[in-house]
Amino acid sequence: MAREEDIKIGLLYSLTGTTGVTERGQYQSTLLAIKQINEQGGIHGRRLLPIVEDIASDPFLAARKAEKLILSDKVAVIIGLYTSVCRKMVIPILEKYNVLLLYPTLYEGEELSRNVFYLGPVPNQQLQTFIPWIIENLGKSFYLIGSDYIYPRETNRHIHRLVQSYGGRIAGEYYSLLGTQKFDHPLREIAKSKPDVVFSTVVGESQIAFYQQFYHSGVKKPIASAITAETEIQAMNPAFATGHYTSFPYFNTVRSAKNDTFCMEYLRTYGTDTISSVMESAYYSVYLLAEAIKKAKTTDTDSLRNAFSGVAFEAPQGVIKMDTHNHHLWLHSRIGRINEKGQFDILWESDGLIPPEPFVHPNIVRQKATAADENIRTQDRLGELLVKYNPLIQKLKTATRLLPYTFVVFDNNGVLLDMFINGKLGERDNWPLFSPGTVWTTDCIGQSGITLALSGHTEAIVYGTDHDIRDLHDRITVGIPIKGTTGSIQGVLGMVLHLDDFHKNHLEVLVPSLSQITEWCVEKVEHAERLQFMEKLSRDMSEWIGESLFVVRNGKILFSNEGGQSFLTRHQAFIHEYLSDLYMADTLHDEMLVRKKIQDVLYELRIVPSDDDRYIFVRKIGLDKQSVQKRGPILLEDLIGSNERFLYTIKLAKSAAQIEANILLLGESGTGKELFARAIHNESPRKNHPFVAINCGALSRELINAELFGYVEGAFTGAKKGGNPGKFEVANGGTLFLDEIGEMPLELQATLLRVLQEREVVRIGGHQPIPVDVRIIAATNKNLNHEIAYSGTFRSDLFYRLNVFTIELIPLRERVEDIPDLSDYFLAELNETSRLPAKTITDEVRQLFLTYNWPGNVRELKNVVERAFYLAANSPFITVDHLPVPIRNHSGIIPQGISSTKSLTDIKKISVEIEKQELTDLLVQFRGNISKAAKQLGISRTTLYRKLRDYQLK
Repeated sequence: MAREEDIKIGLLYSLTGTTGVTERGQYQSTLLAIKQINEQGGIHGRRLLPIVEDIASDPFLAARKAEKLILSDKVAVIIGLYTSVCRKMVIPILEKYNVLLLYPTLYEGEELSRNVFYLGPVPNQQLQTFIPWIIENLGKSFYLIGSDYIYPRETNRHIHRLVQSYGGRIAGEYYSLLGTQKFDHPLREIAKSKPDVVFSTVVGESQIAFYQQFYHSGVKKPIASAITAETEIQAMNPAFATGHYTSFPYFNTVRSAKNDTFCMEYLRTYGTDTISSVMESAYYSVYLLAEAIKKAKTTDTDSLRNAFSGVAFEAPQGVIKMDTHNHHLWLHSRIGRINEKGQFDILWESDGLIPPEPFVHPNIVRQKATAADENIRTQDRLGELLVKYNPLIQKLKTATRLLPYTFVVFDNNGVLLDMFINGKLGERDNWPLFSPGTVWTTDCIGQSGITLALSGHTEAIVYGTDHDIRDLHDRITVGIPIKGTTGSIQGVLGMVLHLDDFHKNHLEVLVPSLSQITEWCVEKVEHAERLQFMEKLSRDMSEWIGESLFVVRNGKILFSNEGGQSFLTRHQAFIHEYLSDLYMADTLHDEMLVRKKIQDVLYELRIVPSDDDRYIFVRKIGLDKQSVQKRGPILLEDLIGSNERFLYTIKLAKSAAQIEANILLLGESGTGKELFARAIHNESPRKNHPFVAINCGALSRELINAELFGYVEGAFTGAKKGGNPGKFEVANGGTLFLDEIGEMPLELQATLLRVLQEREVVRIGGHQPIPVDVRIIAATNKNLNHEIAYSGTFRSDLFYRLNVFTIELIPLRERVEDIPDLSDYFLAELNETSRLPAKTITDEVRQLFLTYNWPGNVRELKNVVERAFYLAANSPFITVDHLPVPIRNHSGIIPQGISSTKSLTDIKKISVEIEKQELTDLLVQFRGNISKAAKQLGISRTTLYRKLRDYQLK
């Protein structure tokens, strides 16, 4: 319970959202420091009382929560925030109510608010030493990849300057949306540009995805980062980050008594010693606040602001101190390399504290436009941009036509595209500054409403002399970000006003309205673009259909694909007679099949009703040999299924395909172990060499030895003249698939183990070792651990040799949602290759398929579909009467709460509810401990966080 004398501290962190993976650690470090100070008697006997708000990585929510903490909770100080855009959104609130923010995070510099104390490193404390170290030790060519928001873009601006100063070069640059999980495009660009080092400013969960995908891409280049820390490394699995580099003031491997105590206390409190630099910053922020309150003897904001000047503290990284002039800290600097434990081996550290220099250029000087910028001015390039942006510009002109102001539109690179004047404008505005093609960026223009909106992705207003160039000192510039529906920045709508003609209070009303107008314009333009795209997509996709397609309404053909056009040309009379009249009756509610002979050729018409429309698919029945497409080798992408666990199995198999380790496939009979083995082989570097399969359970004890290792002439009675090579020799350079490995005789297992170790075979009756290069994929439906422990029928040393990469295949009863796709696939194969009429499966049969237990798994399903197909003979439908008796009489082993009439969608919904309840029960059981709950479920912390987010569980 709060006491009147308690000092209320607002904690503003993202406990959820894309940056939650980083900020949760900061939050815990802050609470630890508060707890320690309170246990030591507080500050002058007053306890620190934290009041926590989750901002969910949302800058607008951050501003609202900050105001709530100030007005409703009456906090003295706020600690927290991570992203620069959140900080910039909160600063106006802090200044309005004169409250301090302790910002415990590295940032891009170029800012100084009297209401913010910046307690993380600025670029000169990280990059000033890190970039030259990289050039000296790793190479001169950089590829820059970052999340698309303020910090990465501004940091990369510093990197450009430093790389150029030290004789390096930038090979490429890419920015992804905050929260992105796919990096296919930049990884291809990195592989193509072949830089010496990849410098990453990707943040949050996107950072984890990038490192994992970079690892699997096979690009053998080091990643350097000023962001990636211990928390992210543990979240992604250290294996994906080992060998890469980071620069911070602090690593948890710093050797000092203070750091040992800090790590021990954190471990005792939270069960982990995974501590990052921003977590240490959050920790010492509380102690710096305590020192300032002791010094000021009050929590009054102005008194605290003065008291912070010169405050020092022995932090885990070493002694730190507050600068007496610029609200930033003097900090240490270190460079570390990630080891296999997910910690940092410290390679370099500064001799002492490095003073903060938040402003790289105290007096911003306009730089000349680069060659690329000048090229933008050419009419050809500007013309391309105007064509691209014209629909949006016209929509903005129309929407703002009644507002008597001057507007300018910029693209996402700051290129001025158009200027439209709705009010009276003086001659002074006819400057080259407002000419189409002029580049408005911070480097060229300095600070303005437009450049701030472009870099900060939020509304911005700059008045008079706050502009960095004299040409704008008598103006107000307003920037409204033009954002797509995905949140990506597309450009800026700018407004230019005479300083004397507008009151500040009016702008506070006008700017939010302009932001809404801009958002509406973007929505309208994107909606029109989506309609055009969908029309093109529909036409393009319709061409992929192997059938002629018609869309008919009220007897008229509204649409036909290319095949339909060709069919219509040949059989126009038939189309009008049968499609537009006879089979378009209003009474048609269910899909129907019609077969008609046209000029002695039999066609099948499948008519699908949809409201007032009818979709008619026409195809010729009875495929000839020429029309059957030749099938290529089976690949993992060909394996059918959308079940989440099945897709994870595919992912494992893709990873396994690219390594040389032996693979053990576990699964019940009929789950497709050999199909997986073939697909893995076909996607591996051995794909151009043999794939040889042998069923260890189908050969006698006498023959299996000869089958595997071969024999020489005369080795035994009946041996072929000249001898015979075994499967190992036949598979040389390729893959040997040992199915039902659990059935292999015990005495032969020792010989197999020796072959795997020595990589050579000796034929039966021979003495000459024959070298072999074979990758083993073994499979079994047995529990080999039980066979080793209880039956003694399998050697443990052979098991461990084979069990390098284990993949467990999912039984069909546990991937119910895949049954319709699998049965449709098997039926399509039969429709394509059989001379019988094409068939479809009735809904009643599909329902039985969904509720049957399928002990024989996918193999049983395939056999059932094939049997039913041939029993149906000339019927166009497979019905219940065509199914085996066990399935016809099956009452349905249906989970509780699922009736036999429920659809697959209903089953999925109930499964989701069951999983949500299971997650809730586990979190209650472990008192919210994510690590323990994830371990109990057998999944990673990241996966569990994603599930909690998807199910909206807090």
